[in-house]
Amino acid sequence: MSSESKYLISIILPTFNEADNVLPLVQRIKEAMQPTNYSYEMIFVDDSNDHTPQIIQKIAQENTEVKFIPGNKQGLSPAFIKGFANAQGKYIVCMDTDLQHPPSLIPKLISELQNKNELVIASRYIPGGSNEGLGKLWSFYGLYRRAVSLSMGYLTKILFIPIRKTTDPMTGYFAFQKTIIKNIEIEPRGFKILVEILMRAKPNKVTEIPLKFQPRENEESKATLKQGLEFFKHLSRLFIQLPEAARFEKFCLVGLSGVLINLGLLYLFVEFFNIQKTIAFTASILISILTNYFFNSRFTYRDNRSSSRRESLKRLSYYYAFSFLTMFVTLSIYHELINNFHLYYIFSALLAIAFTTVLNFTLVTKVIWKLPVEI
Repeated sequence: MSSESKYLISIILPTFNEADNVLPLVQRIKEAMQPTNYSYEMIFVDDSNDHTPQIIQKIAQENTEVKFIPGNKQGLSPAFIKGFANAQGKYIVCMDTDLQHPPSLIPKLISELQNKNELVIASRYIPGGSNEGLGKLWSFYGLYRRAVSLSMGYLTKILFIPIRKTTDPMTGYFAFQKTIIKNIEIEPRGFKILVEILMRAKPNKVTEIPLKFQPRENEESKATLKQGLEFFKHLSRLFIQLPEAARFEKFCLVGLSGVLINLGLLYLFVEFFNIQKTIAFTASILISILTNYFFNSRFTYRDNRSSSRRESLKRLSYYYAFSFLTMFVTLSIYHELINNFHLYYIFSALLAIAFTTVLNFTLVTKVIWKLPVEI
């Protein structure tokens, strides 16, 4: 532990109207930590509008390891971030205060961090884990919460490659080395702080331990439709702000814009300028390839823009070459599926386009916008 760290572990505990849970949680954390030699602090960041702050402050007077910090009334993620800023520990543990996260896992989380892992996640979806705390399987409420949790988890993993390092991106129980967030800016929005850390900190060594997610002992879940909407805003912000986030999906969106530009120009040239159809189609292809290159350079690969006009022209020439190559491959696959496999022509076209989209993305990423640029 560095000389600046008073504690080995900082446990961040955001609270919102958890008056009945604070004392039992403190007692369980102390019981879990008692067999260890770890020095630790419990940082309660409170946004409550009931008497929870008074309870925490009273406990803090009797327990030096308990800290009380008033929140900004802005939600869960801002509370966590405020806790990070005040944490004195080498390792940070994030957990909920509703007693659904068993404190008995904290020593295991820390042990895994000491085993040279940068981030350790308590997952409900690995052997030994359970999502029982989401509600009973046979109840509408339980089915709804499970469906929402799983669907949001799969959505984030489909969109963002770094999220695939965990089976449970929606968990709120995890620990990490404080150094991984030292030089990054975590933006306080939404309530799934783990997604933000995975995307912005990009930890290399990530492992998981099983979590038996417990039912709430007091009150119902505070999950709301508003929080769900905030989560989608969070994902859209990551999608827009981080160039590497969902790069393939961005590439496909640009490709779709190219198709629309291609067809729009073709119609314009033929119907309004009476240009011969083959010439019009050729011109619309050439222009749509140019617009695709422009949008990709400004949107999909904006983190690796050309450093000079000469480099930009080189990239553009390669882009045209690869585009014509993949067009040829698309036609070849389409012809093969139609004539030799006798597939329906629309299905054949979709298969050909899907294959060559992946091929084109790979070529463009690995060659034209390769890091470092070597073209």
